[in-house]
Amino acid sequence: MKKSFVIITLLVCLLMSCSQTKVIDYPAIEQRSSDALEFYQVEMSDTALILRGNVYNSPGYWVKMASSVFLQGRATGNTYRLVRAEGIELDKEVFMPETYTQPFSLQFEAVDAKDKLVDFIEPGGWRVDGISLEEKKPKGMLCRIEGEVVDNPVYSRLVLVPEGTDTRVNDWISIPVRDGKFFYDLYVEKPAYYELYSWTDQMSGAWMPVTFFADKGSVNFTLYHLDKPAEWDSDIALNQEYKRFKQEANEKYIAPMRQEEAALEAAGKVYTPEMAELKNQYDAATTREEINAILAKAEKLSEEGKEYTDEYLAFQERAAKVTEDHVAYIMAYAESNPTLIGLAQLKELTMRMRMSKKLTTKDIIDVYNKVYANRFPDDAIDSYMQNWVLSQNVKVGDSFMDFSAPDAKGEMHTLSEEIKGKVALIDLWASWCGPCRRKSMSMIPLYESYKDKGFTIVGVAREHRQKDMEIAVEKDGYPWLCLLELNDAGKIWDKYGVGNGGGAIFMVDKEGKILAINPSAEEVETLLKKVL
Repeated sequence: MKKSFVIITLLVCLLMSCSQTKVIDYPAIEQRSSDALEFYQVEMSDTALILRGNVYNSPGYWVKMASSVFLQGRATGNTYRLVRAEGIELDKEVFMPETYTQPFSLQFEAVDAKDKLVDFIEPGGWRVDGISLEEKKPKGMLCRIEGEVVDNPVYSRLVLVPEGTDTRVNDWISIPVRDGKFFYDLYVEKPAYYELYSWTDQMSGAWMPVTFFADKGSVNFTLYHLDKPAEWDSDIALNQEYKRFKQEANEKYIAPMRQEEAALEAAGKVYTPEMAELKNQYDAATTREEINAILAKAEKLSEEGKEYTDEYLAFQERAAKVTEDHVAYIMAYAESNPTLIGLAQLKELTMRMRMSKKLTTKDIIDVYNKVYANRFPDDAIDSYMQNWVLSQNVKVGDSFMDFSAPDAKGEMHTLSEEIKGKVALIDLWASWCGPCRRKSMSMIPLYESYKDKGFTIVGVAREHRQKDMEIAVEKDGYPWLCLLELNDAGKIWDKYGVGNGGGAIFMVDKEGKILAINPSAEEVETLLKKVL
């Protein structure tokens, strides 16, 4: 009897071990063909592999997934068939709900243990390459990011990136919101400045990032609607001081002005009676002709100084003074607190210089050189500041900023070598920037007419995928050297002071002096006739 009990126990243990599953949250991937598809969890056992994920798109648009999808093992080359799908009907157009997201799960055949990486393949459609079936080996310090979304089911996906990242050309972390909750384990080698915001707000063209410092510890968020600021708390010392500083600034400068403005709005003391009546007419207008006529009258009132009441004009003067005080407060903090927080505030001022009539680039550069230069080597904020300082010299009469970048074949080119002894256009563009491409194409006739007379053009495309550049070059027919700035690797756009845009054009003479910035084709030809 005792022997039989031992055998049964061993069998039970064996069965239990065979039925155990392994779950990986946010599996690492190499690349994907579209941001519209993501897998946030892998569940594996000896009998199946399950991918759980979301498909994203705007409400009213449809998505489609084929029943022919399969997984392919990297090590074995094996094909693993789809067994069943839940949450999404295959081979049919699935229209997106108001939440912008359609959750689903896909069950495939069990994967051979040799395959540590698999590719998700939809023939002729979606691809997600290099899905890792191994637990991530964390490096650095764990920053646990978690929180909830209150009464806003539209916030079904969050974007997490280093602060200032342009997601059009850089990878970003997608965090799904499930049942109003979200979490992500972020590992950092050293404290880093991050931002979190709603993907759906970004899709709508207006979003409000929550900035914080990722470090050892946790950050907890409560997100509402775009018109209500997020709430957050953290046990990280940097974040506690950062939050204190922001709250103090808000209480001293921002909140009082907003309250006063709101009181004027509630009392109807913002617009003059004439302008208020035009606003009412605008709201009731039904035709384009009516709207245009109203706008013309409103513009005339504004030109005559009859747009705002005397009370509101006085408020604007007070608000301008408070803004200057706020800027001075930030500058004083940055100068006397040589931390990442102070450096981050200095960076913020470079992007908001229009808020102050007194603040100059020299003021910021002086504080940076005096307090921060070489203090935080290899930090992303410091890298931005270094490039921003350099970009202040990119102006007519100064020398162009040299750089090296690869062409589509991977061969490196140095700009100064390519344009040496020639009048040149440095054309910074992107496949996703329509105005950039139209302007670039307008230069083609000039290039053909003057290329044998000492004129050249070097184009640089700011892209997330090389293929996008190649398609655009072929379609638009650029006959000049085209280089690639992939994922902002060389920070070329920052160095030229156009980091938030698709591109710009810089015309330089034979000595490398900048002749014009963003000239039209007509202006370029006029200059060519003078200097060639």
